Amino acid sequence: MGWLIGFAGVDVPAKLPPQHEQARYHIRETGLHAQAGGPQETCGGGKISGKQMFLVTGLGIHNGRILDRKDWRARLARTLVDLDDLDGHFVVLRWGPNQVELFTDPTGIRTIYCAQTQKGVYFSTRLDWLAKHTGPLEIDYAKFGAQWILPNSIHTTSLVKRILRLEPGGYAIIERGRIKARSRPWKCTITQSDRGGYRYELALLKSLEVNGLQSWSLGLSGGLDSRVLLALHGNCSTHVWGPPNHPDVRISQNLCRTAGIEQNYFKNQLPEVNQCIQLIRERVGLTQVITPASAAIERSAYGRLHAMGYGIIDGGFGEIARRQLMNQTVLRRILYRDPPNKPLPCPSTGKSDIFAPDVYQTMALGAQQELNAAWHSLPQLTTVADKADLISVRSRLPNFFGFEQNYLDNVCISYMPYAQPSVLHALFQVPLRLRWNGRMLRRILRKNAPAMSQFPLVKGTIQYPFRLGTISSFTYTQLKKRVKMPYHDPRPQEFMNHMREFVLDTLRSMSVRTCDTYDQAKLQHMTDQFACGDPRHTAQLDWWLAFDTWRRILRAETDQSIQVD
Repeated sequence: MGWLIGFAGVDVPAKLPPQHEQARYHIRETGLHAQAGGPQETCGGGKISGKQMFLVTGLGIHNGRILDRKDWRARLARTLVDLDDLDGHFVVLRWGPNQVELFTDPTGIRTIYCAQTQKGVYFSTRLDWLAKHTGPLEIDYAKFGAQWILPNSIHTTSLVKRILRLEPGGYAIIERGRIKARSRPWKCTITQSDRGGYRYELALLKSLEVNGLQSWSLGLSGGLDSRVLLALHGNCSTHVWGPPNHPDVRISQNLCRTAGIEQNYFKNQLPEVNQCIQLIRERVGLTQVITPASAAIERSAYGRLHAMGYGIIDGGFGEIARRQLMNQTVLRRILYRDPPNKPLPCPSTGKSDIFAPDVYQTMALGAQQELNAAWHSLPQLTTVADKADLISVRSRLPNFFGFEQNYLDNVCISYMPYAQPSVLHALFQVPLRLRWNGRMLRRILRKNAPAMSQFPLVKGTIQYPFRLGTISSFTYTQLKKRVKMPYHDPRPQEFMNHMREFVLDTLRSMSVRTCDTYDQAKLQHMTDQFACGDPRHTAQLDWWLAFDTWRRILRAETDQSIQVD
């Protein structure tokens, strides 16, 4: 769905790299050079009035309809542009004589990065492309700490020094080669007046009835969120991928057979190593290490769906309707009773223990400060649970699902109903008692497709009975893990074995061996074990490979430049 890149300055516009020759739009004017690309449904532009022009990449949705070029022109013709009533995810570029403006969607699912230079401002929806213009970029480890230690970053600022990230509801203006920016954190009125959750159900249903594409395909797993979307929108196609014996695949196929719904099943095949390397670089460059390197193999399924003419309905961020996000924060705040001077403990995701002690200390302190600052910035009269959910919308939505959307937009056309502002506003009107344990979503499912409640749910790779709530399902899955009953997904291990030679060459390269960011002793131990065929550190190396690829992208290193010591 697309990308945008450009330069605005008083000097002759900079030359953009040759890989953008496939752009749909090429803008070269005095003080501005910009390009945009992607499917025609989600990449548009044109004249507003006089000498004022615009480009849009992404989906803008209003009253269940995808905005076309005429709709955007009408909105952007106003002096004061207001996009707060729109669903979807998008970045807008508007320009006229001596002025360039940038806008982002209200929740920040799509964003744009800007680099101020002496000659002017480079801007792009892809952070990895800026390194090609500005030279090597440096990771800000105090800000990156939350991205690595917590489930996701809390702040919506850039993880890289010298780079400005336009935040949710963002606006930036570039005049005479200098940039000024502002943002508005997403907010809503919390009344809990929708006592039965019926207005929320209606909002979710409306978000599924999006006009503008001929065909939509729902990503159907074994979980609750996508199952509810299928119950509400039962006439769409579905898709699933993975090993045929994966619990998600088996449950998804059973649901479709019961409902008589068409499904496309994709069994991902490992591409050649060189292609895998490119897939890793593309995914990591677009998602900034939110997943391990092996997640790159999912791209082929998205690309095939797009080639078949489908737009994708994604059940992402459905956890917000079940009160699953930030629950650790809620419990700890209740236990500590939110003392004003006590730091908030940092939950750990345990991605990979690879960083030098001083670097990790900087990361941990930064993560803790981010979480505390976010917590204390929320309205004081809000309940603890609502505060946690607001943090989720303001942080996890742009910093995890937004990065994932950035990746998908370069492969296919996709859309997340649960993440739409209209649906989120309706959610915060639902009483907490209905949001806990997924009561509201379970009620919606039983009302619209009761047969689907007969199938177990899947969490990760573990099946559990549909009747179990949040705490009981957590206990059930933990017991299954202890007795070693869960299904083991072979794909990450297969991927790392497939990439073994490249991974070992990278681990032994001068670039890695001389990098003071790493704890070299720990990394050497992992390397030795992996080289001997010991799989115990494979998962950590999978995460390390994603991070190191991102580090090298920002340093403008290429994989061909790897030299083994």
